[in-house]
Amino acid sequence: MQQEIEKKSTHGYQFESSIPVLRMLDEARAKAFYIDYLGFEIDWEHRFEAATTNSPLYMQIHQGDAVIHLNGHAEQDASTSEVRIPVRGLEDYCAYLRAKNADYPKPSVVDPRYKGTNTDMNIFDPFDNYLVFWAFEDSGGA
Repeated sequence: MQQEIEKKSTHGYQFESSIPVLRMLDEARAKAFYIDYLGFEIDWEHRFEAATTNSPLYMQIHQGDAVIHLNGHAEQDASTSEVRIPVRGLEDYCAYLRAKNADYPKPSVVDPRYKGTNTDMNIFDPFDNYLVFWAFEDSGGA
């Protein structure tokens, strides 16, 4: 069993996990990719004008402890992002995605640091955000 390590600042504050905000240019494509393909779940959705679907969607999704915000207010010229997401059992997750036979490039787990260990599965979302799922194991992670 992994021990919880308390990380307190000597200055009276403590940082918690951050939440990346990724651009989302098409709501249907985002849901097809993140929910149907990657297996994330929607926590909540927000529109400033709730009565109309013309208002851009901002939503929070999660899978396990990984949380992502998708921003439908982003324009085509908004910058893309890179997000590193730790995954225990990365090879199994890769096999799960490959078995779906979805209309996305087939992912594979690779050795980006040439250390003889496949540790990363790199995927671009439909909006050119770069998702790096990396093998996080009890031995301390990568």
